[in-house]
Amino acid sequence: MNLPSKSQETFRFHARLSISALIAIFALTGCGTDSAIAPTTSPSASDLPLPTESASPDVLEDYAFYFVADTAQGFRLVREVHEVSRIENDLGDDKGLNSLQMLVSGQLPPYDGDQVTLWNNGTKVNSVSVVAGVATVDLTLGRISMGSESEQRAIDQIVWTLTENDPTVNSVKFTVDGVATESLAGHVDFGQSFVLAPSYEVLATVWIDLLDRSDVKNPVTITGSACTFEANVAWELIQSGDVIKSGSTTSATACPDRSDWKVDLDELAAGNYVFKVSDLSAKDGSVTFSDTKAFTVID
Repeated sequence: MNLPSKSQETFRFHARLSISALIAIFALTGCGTDSAIAPTTSPSASDLPLPTESASPDVLEDYAFYFVADTAQGFRLVREVHEVSRIENDLGDDKGLNSLQMLVSGQLPPYDGDQVTLWNNGTKVNSVSVVAGVATVDLTLGRISMGSESEQRAIDQIVWTLTENDPTVNSVKFTVDGVATESLAGHVDFGQSFVLAPSYEVLATVWIDLLDRSDVKNPVTITGSACTFEANVAWELIQSGDVIKSGSTTSATACPDRSDWKVDLDELAAGNYVFKVSDLSAKDGSVTFSDTKAFTVID
């Protein structure tokens, strides 16, 4: 039997070392790969994604605003009720303050182009505080230029809008940048407390509740309020400039009381219409005031 030479033994020894080394390397590599795929430790709290806060749901709320119309009896107030988005208008929790800020800034102008606001002149409502039914409205005045009638109606706009949106208010006082002042535009004593004047002295004699350019569904009923002689309200339904229906209705009570009225128009074909109501003078039949609202029947 031939024994291996020393060189052959040396080669076999080194070969065994090489194979052992490769096996160890593969074993270590496999362990490293497994630990990368499936870590044995849990992530720390700082590594976890933070829970997202759910957005606050929007709130739609009705606000009453009083705008100004030019009538045969002078400047009178007309009410519009707007459905207002809390998020879109960045509103807080104080409905009275919200209503005045939107009115005075011109943020929500009248839908009806025949009516205007006497504000939207750079004036800002800083605060509204109510104590025992007395509201103090603090303003920073913009460019005020009004006659005596316009000045009184501008004040009435604030008083009527605030008291309707905050029923706890019985009277309104004004300050300018925190200080009582004698006049707003030089005609009316601005230092007094203001209360709601009789409606027949301040409000338009008749108006329609429906907002201009509204969509309505059948059967169509139009409502409004009035303070007229013998409670009479004349009405017309107009399409493409032609009167297609007309008649008269009565409110619940006659002037000096103000009350509601309604007209049932029943089923109307889909399309565009204008509804008009008028207060006619008991003396000569002339128009004291008319209110018109366009609407679309959508079914």
